[in-house]
Amino acid sequence: METYWLARDLNGVPLGRHQFIVILTGNSPRAFRLKHSKQTLVSRKIGTQFGLVLGAQNVKPTNGGKFNRLIVVPFEKADMASAVEHFGGAPSHLSKQFAYKKAEAKRVYPRKDASESDLVNAIIKAVDFYIVNESSQPIAYPPPWLGKNSNSWANSVLDAAPTSLPTDPRERVKAGDFFGADAAHDIRINQMYFRRICKPCIVENPAYR
Repeated sequence: METYWLARDLNGVPLGRHQFIVILTGNSPRAFRLKHSKQTLVSRKIGTQFGLVLGAQNVKPTNGGKFNRLIVVPFEKADMASAVEHFGGAPSHLSKQFAYKKAEAKRVYPRKDASESDLVNAIIKAVDFYIVNESSQPIAYPPPWLGKNSNSWANSVLDAAPTSLPTDPRERVKAGDFFGADAAHDIRINQMYFRRICKPCIVENPAYR
């Protein structure tokens, strides 16, 4: 398995980039059980291989809440299309946008004391914990000065996994800076959301205090 970190153009916006994670599983589908959120993700065809596409999205609340939420949406349409394009498939529908730029990708390697499988399993586990924790203590997606976004989420997930990314804070911020305006890539969601079921979770946004 191989792990990649991608940044694509925003939907309908000529400026700004959205980060997400792709896990390639080889030449056949593979199932991953998320036991805490009680769901199974099965890798899909991405260009010449199969893989998982994991990202967080700005989703409108369904219960009349004041703010949108930052919710995990596996295989989101634009994420999937950008991943397919990058890994040798058809052009993304975003390519019709003004000033379109293809997704930029960085390979994410495990630490020396971990394997590719260890890295993937840790990412899946972090995503699973986040889904459950966010449902009980939502991450608001209000104006930028109050909230975290998808770039914050992707970086926070990788911080919870045994990657070979820099441990020096300044170098780590540089590693998460892709081409273009990927706002809030240097902002983190508290690791409590990714490492265990938190009861209660830390309130991440002033909007909910």
